[in-house]
Amino acid sequence: MATVVTSIGLQGLEGYKVSVEVQIIPGKDSVSIVGLPDACVKESKDRVLAALYSINCQFPEKKIVINLSPTEQKKNSPLFDVAMAVGLMKEMNYFQDKIPPNSAFLGVLSLNGEIRAVRGMLPAILAAKKHHIKILYLLYIEDLPFSEIEGIELRFVHSIQEVIQSFSGQVIASLPSSSKSPQIPINSTAKSNISEKNFKHIIGHKQAKRALEIAVAGAHNVLQFGRFDVATTLYVRE
Repeated sequence: MATVVTSIGLQGLEGYKVSVEVQIIPGKDSVSIVGLPDACVKESKDRVLAALYSINCQFPEKKIVINLSPTEQKKNSPLFDVAMAVGLMKEMNYFQDKIPPNSAFLGVLSLNGEIRAVRGMLPAILAAKKHHIKILYLLYIEDLPFSEIEGIELRFVHSIQEVIQSFSGQVIASLPSSSKSPQIPINSTAKSNISEKNFKHIIGHKQAKRALEIAVAGAHNVLQFGRFDVATTLYVRE
């Protein structure tokens, strides 16, 4: 039976749940990634193998198949590295602890097993929350407004070893107190009017807000296009 680990894929700024299925089968030792991966996802196998080699994880002389489901959706981000590594180690019985239920993993791996962030982390986090993921493993990024994201447990890890250690109950870093931004006061009696909202209610998007501020200050024209909504582009605190 294959080992299944959850991650999040991105289509533009829209996130979707991805099941990373890992299975070891008889055959010539090789790693095959299927499920419409693009070039950067195909390269994941080399990063994952090198990262696991750095922690003395020995591979069997068999064929390893990694399926990214839904298979009809093209995968175009290296966010699946950590999920692939966890699934592969579990399939090889590298660790005995259970993977926390309803958990997901985000991040790209360096060759020495460190976890690194990539573009699109905030939409991926919001997508995980939308899909009712309870625990999300990821790298702490100072610029992201983690203190404003509620309803999902964020476990910050710096390496694949820390991920595995957390499964046995070892302490994982929580949100640094210095990163917590002040709470935005909410007026429960306020009328539903868009004019009562301002940039302090929008989490992240510093460059976009700065550009709009400059445009307003200088009376410049602004052209906005694409899909703009709370779930994907703007995370608004209600």
